[in-house]
Amino acid sequence: MDRNKVENYRLSLFGQMVMGVSHEVDNYLSVILGFAELIQISGGGEKKTLDGVGKILNAGDRINVIIRHFSQYVRPHSPVRERFSPGEALRECLVFSKYDLGRNNVVLRLPESFPQGLLNADRRDFALILLALLFNGSEAMEAKGGALRLSVSLRDGNWEFVVADEGPGISPEFASRVFEEGFTTKTGTVHAGIGLPLARYLAAEMGGTVTLADAPSGGCAAVLRIPENGGSSR
Repeated sequence: MDRNKVENYRLSLFGQMVMGVSHEVDNYLSVILGFAELIQISGGGEKKTLDGVGKILNAGDRINVIIRHFSQYVRPHSPVRERFSPGEALRECLVFSKYDLGRNNVVLRLPESFPQGLLNADRRDFALILLALLFNGSEAMEAKGGALRLSVSLRDGNWEFVVADEGPGISPEFASRVFEEGFTTKTGTVHAGIGLPLARYLAAEMGGTVTLADAPSGGCAAVLRIPENGGSSR
């Protein structure tokens, strides 16, 4: 796999999320327009005006956050190592991806808190790995829905992220091919069989691994492990 495939996948995945971003922005625009109209109708009473202006400013700030983070993580780039909080990067990505991850009655379950610590790697590539694994799990449940769980731990200098779904699991006949580039059991033009192999490739670039296995309680668990130092410099 080469960098061009990474960036093509990034643009394709983020293209899928444009509708969700539009939905979120539209919600906040409705707040802005609604309170602007109320201020106009009320004649500008001081308390109502201040309350309305506060809600307008808050909605405008939320729109700015969505657009800023989407623009930051979608941008093609050459890998740059930096020290960052994985929890912060995940929260930034969920600002624009949670709507699409929650389609088809999928409920996203996140840890209440994240371990204190930093990761030395490319922030945007790390986010792309997690998004690839989260969307893989979400799509596995598109028929019946269910819980999509993310757990995070930091032990002995290694980060571990586990994405567990409640889908049908891995068929034994396909188990050896799940990381094969271009292989997919899903239908539709957006499924190109690139998400899992790309996640493994980027994890390896950070000195880490991605594994996939049936979860004991059913469904599938994807495990991303990355050393705190992001592996040796390349």
